[in-house]
Amino acid sequence: MTDSSASTPPSMQQALQLLEQFRALIYDTHEPSLPTTVEPAWEAYKQALHTLFQIRHLALALCKGDLSYEIKEKGALAGALKALQANLRHITWQTQQVAQGDFTQRVEFMGEFSNAFNEMVCQLDRMAQELQTQQDELIRRNDNLILEVAERERAEAAEREQRQLAEALQAAAMALNATLNYEEVLDIILERVGDLIAYDSAVIMEVEGMRAYVRRAKNYYRYGEEIEKRVLESWFDIPQTPNLFTMFTTLKPLVIADVDQYAGWDRRKTGNPVRSWIGAPIYAHGQILAFFSLDKLEPNYYQEQHAHKLEMFANHAALAMVNARLFQEIQRLAVTDTLTGLYNRRYFFERACQEFTRSCRYHHPLTLIMCDLDHFKSVNDTYGHPAGDLVLQTISHLVLETVRKSDLVARFGGEEIILLLPETAPQYGESLAERLRQKIAATLIPVNNHSIAITASFGVCGAYPLDCRLEPRRAIEIMIELADQALYQAKQSGRNRVCLLLPDFTDKDASLESEMTA
Repeated sequence: MTDSSASTPPSMQQALQLLEQFRALIYDTHEPSLPTTVEPAWEAYKQALHTLFQIRHLALALCKGDLSYEIKEKGALAGALKALQANLRHITWQTQQVAQGDFTQRVEFMGEFSNAFNEMVCQLDRMAQELQTQQDELIRRNDNLILEVAERERAEAAEREQRQLAEALQAAAMALNATLNYEEVLDIILERVGDLIAYDSAVIMEVEGMRAYVRRAKNYYRYGEEIEKRVLESWFDIPQTPNLFTMFTTLKPLVIADVDQYAGWDRRKTGNPVRSWIGAPIYAHGQILAFFSLDKLEPNYYQEQHAHKLEMFANHAALAMVNARLFQEIQRLAVTDTLTGLYNRRYFFERACQEFTRSCRYHHPLTLIMCDLDHFKSVNDTYGHPAGDLVLQTISHLVLETVRKSDLVARFGGEEIILLLPETAPQYGESLAERLRQKIAATLIPVNNHSIAITASFGVCGAYPLDCRLEPRRAIEIMIELADQALYQAKQSGRNRVCLLLPDFTDKDASLESEMTA
C-alpha cells in the first residue's frame, strides 16, 4: 500500500494542516501550535487562524475569571467577547460596591442575569437592613445591660459600704458599752472614729458653757513638741470660732475641704499644718457635750459622705458619754469629800494611776500639784472650826473654778489639796499653781462680820517624758513625794509661793532603795 499523503498535492496538504489547526483551536484543551509558514495563497487562512487563536485565549481567560486579557482583534465575535469582558468588568465593580454596602447598584444590560443580580442585591439590601435593625437592637440591649450592671455595681458598692459602716458602728457601740469609765469612753471614741473616717490628727473638745476645751488629742506629736503642747492646752471661745459656732447653732457636721479657702480659719491658735478638716457636734437632748475635730494634711480630702458617717458615730458617742457621765456622777458621790466636794484620797490614787497609764500610752506629759493653806490652824483657833470649814470650802470651789474639767482635784488630808493635770507639761502646771496662789491671796472670806484673808503654798512636780517602766502607783507616789518636797521648800522660803521639782525616777528609786537597805 502506498502512502496517501505522498500523492496529495502540497496545496491540499497545507489546507488540511490549517483545517487541523482550526479544529484544534475549537475542540482541543491543550495549546495548539500555529504554522510558521504557509503558501501565499493560504495567508488569509493563517490570519483567520491567528484571530481565532486570540479569541480562544480571551474566551479561556474569561472562563478563568481573568478580565485583564486584551486583544486587538476586530470583528463580530471578537467585539462580542470584548463587550462581554467590559460588562463583566462593570459587574465586578458593581459587586465590589455592593460588598462595600452600596445596595443601589443595578444591572440593566444582561437580561436574565440582570434580573438575578438585581434580585440578589435587593435581597442583600433587605438582609443588611434586617441585620442593621438587629444590630441596633443588640446595641440598645447591650447599652441597657451595661447601665444595669453599672447600677447594680453601684447598688452593691453602696450596700457594701452601708454594711461596713453598720459593722464598724456596731463594733464601736460594743466597745463603748463595755465600759462606763468616762475617761476610757473618751479614749475609745477617739480610737474608734478612725475606723470610720481616716485622719492625720484628731481631738475631742468638751463644751463647758460657751467654751470648748481640748479633752483628747491624737497624733499631734508628729507636728512637733511645741504644736502638741499648744493643742493640748488650747481652748476655744465658741462664738468667736466660726467652724465651732456653725456646728453649735446647727447641730450638724461641718466639712471644710480646704481650710486655706475658709475665711474663718485661724492657724495661730495651734499652728498645725492642717489642710482638710471635718467636725461634728456630740449632743444629746439638744445639749452639746463635745465636738469632734478631725483633720488631714491633704487638701480636699473630706467630703459630704464623711459628714454622714461622722454624724452617725457622734450619736453613738453621745449616748456613751451620757451614760458614762451618769455613772460618773454616781461614782462621784461615793468618792468625794463631803465637806469640800473634792475627790477623796482613795479615789485620787485610783484615777491618778489610770492617768499615768494613759499618759504613757499616748506619750503625754503629766503634772502634779500639792497645795497647803498657810497658817490654817490659826484660823481654826481664832474663828473656830466652822470658819475653818468655810475657808476650805471656799478655796476648794475657787480651785475647781480655775482648773479644767479634765484635771483631777482631791482633798489629800486636813488643809492639803492635791491636783493632777493630765496632758499638761510641768511649766504649764507651774503657771496654773501661780494663778491659784494669786487668786487665793486676793480672796477675802466673810466669817461672822470678819473677812478672813489666807494664802497658800504650792509644790509642783511635772514629768515629760514619763518613766513608764514604773508601776503606776509607784510613779504617782514618787511624784507626790517630790511635790511634797517642793511644797516644803515653798513653806521654808516664806510661804505664799510656788516651787517646782522635776522627777528623776531612777535616782529617786535608788535613793529610796538605799534608805530601805540602811
